[in-house]
Amino acid sequence: MAPAVFQFGDCELDLGRYELRRQGRATKLEKIPMELLVLLVSRRGELVTREEIDAHLWGGQVFVDTKQGINTAIRKIRLALRDNPDAPRFLQTVVGKGYRIIATITVTAPVIETTSGPAIPEKRRRRWWIPATVVTFAALLAGLWVVNRHGAVLTNRQQIRSIAVLPLENLSGNPAEEYFADGMTEALITDLAKIRDLRVISRTSVMSYKSAQKPLPEIARTLKVDAVVEGAVVRSGNHVRITAQLISAATDQHLWAEEYDRDLPDIISLQNEVASAIVREIRVTLTPEQQRVLASRPAVSPVAYEAYLKGRYSWNQRTEEGMRKGIEFFQQAIELDPTNALAYSGLADCYTGLGYLSYLAPKDAFPPARAAATRAIELDSTLAEPHASLGYTKLYYEWDWAGAEREFRSAIALNPNYATGHDWYSVYLTAMGRHEEALAEIRRAQELDPLSLAINTDIGFEAYYSGRYDDAVRQLHSVLTVNSGFPLAHLWLGRTYQQMSMYSQAIAEYDKAQIVLGDWPVTLAAIGNASGFSGERAKATQTLKKLQELSRQEYVTAYGVALVYASLGEKDQAFDWLEKGVQERTHWLVWLKLDPRWEKIRFDPRFGSILHRVGLPH
Repeated sequence: MAPAVFQFGDCELDLGRYELRRQGRATKLEKIPMELLVLLVSRRGELVTREEIDAHLWGGQVFVDTKQGINTAIRKIRLALRDNPDAPRFLQTVVGKGYRIIATITVTAPVIETTSGPAIPEKRRRRWWIPATVVTFAALLAGLWVVNRHGAVLTNRQQIRSIAVLPLENLSGNPAEEYFADGMTEALITDLAKIRDLRVISRTSVMSYKSAQKPLPEIARTLKVDAVVEGAVVRSGNHVRITAQLISAATDQHLWAEEYDRDLPDIISLQNEVASAIVREIRVTLTPEQQRVLASRPAVSPVAYEAYLKGRYSWNQRTEEGMRKGIEFFQQAIELDPTNALAYSGLADCYTGLGYLSYLAPKDAFPPARAAATRAIELDSTLAEPHASLGYTKLYYEWDWAGAEREFRSAIALNPNYATGHDWYSVYLTAMGRHEEALAEIRRAQELDPLSLAINTDIGFEAYYSGRYDDAVRQLHSVLTVNSGFPLAHLWLGRTYQQMSMYSQAIAEYDKAQIVLGDWPVTLAAIGNASGFSGERAKATQTLKKLQELSRQEYVTAYGVALVYASLGEKDQAFDWLEKGVQERTHWLVWLKLDPRWEKIRFDPRFGSILHRVGLPH
């Protein structure tokens, strides 16, 4: 008869293949947990005592620590099944007795009946009855596995130089707790990312696999990593349980698995403990400074940390609404705990984002960003993110080129895996005309965050400002193939088409960006500028009127208005608005020298004067 396939919940235990599948994806277990799961499932809801488990797995060998072995095997089974011991769906503990499967089990192939123990595939049954001396040796190996507690003993393990932390699954039973699971994922990524000898994939790319049902080897190949971390988070009031496992990408083999229980005030130390355990398993050598950072993080107020996590969750939406909501949460976290460096860092990120996207006037965005970043660095000098935010402010508001480069390099030194730091440093290098260095930095950012739409768009951005228009078109098309609605890719593709004198295609791309962003002044100005260059003066004039109307309700950058006047050949008006741009310190002036759309007024002496005041060489 064919070996049985047991189905329970979203799991299948295929005895013929000796394989556990969850949601259709193979989830491997080491030998001891797998044998125990076969035993439990084959008993179909009956209580299996610890004595029976002992006899089944180890034959009553006295030299094996069976108590610890059973506990470890049960923990690994729960981790593989994503089962919460406090509210189990599959595996129930009967205190002082044993365990039973409580899920409804169906069998999709005939079961081989036995009078004792589980149904075992015929091939494996023949190996089950082996000489006593071999049983004893196998038991010794099992004992070694139990003593290790980190999985099967491995030899010749591949060296792990790159890793991806997949989104931790929220098992709290409450969708409103997603921010907490995502926050734990991001914190683990951040801790691991500070290790120079380890390439760690950034949050944006791994989050694309949230709830995705793809085989781990396929994910690892896409992200080009040697190993993957996956796990789950259970939050119940002030108590947190994290389960995590490390899986080899090459062999799909579980290298390590563990479960951690903490109260919320100890959450930072819990994150560091998980990161340190993974570092030990992959055998990466830490510098004394890296050891100190992982080992020592201050305790935080639980309510303040929760507000911080909500702020990061909002910030990661990368929308105007999300960033404004993020500011509220970060300010709340700071009020609850004024020493919370992470909250100040998040606050700086929100303000820089609102400033760059021109949702806030420069004076309302960049000074608060600078103040928050500076305070974060004062409170925790090991954080990379506030250095990058400070560099962003020095670049786009203070026009302090040397200071900006210093901060970007500091951010990268503190966290060499910080993809955003490499991305922003690339933007700086592009603005300085150092295109080869800029391309190297943005490629490094892409290695760390290969699925980031923003970073892949910035590769096209760099090609545009380098004058490599064909490269820009190819790159931006590749972004839009992944996400046809990503507005910034449409913006820069439109800018590129415009320089290739493809005006109708350029305006069509700007219109697509507008569909997503509404009447965004930046794309409105781009439409007006392209219309003026293409000879559609009436459309350009109409755009000017629309920008003036918008300026009564929201911030409209003077740089954009000047661009429309310049395309119409109205030099005096264009320079009047550029002067206003200098006064408001619009960040777009950083691109004044490289922006090819100023060709009609570039050789006017007034243009050189403005370049000089911004601090750009000319």
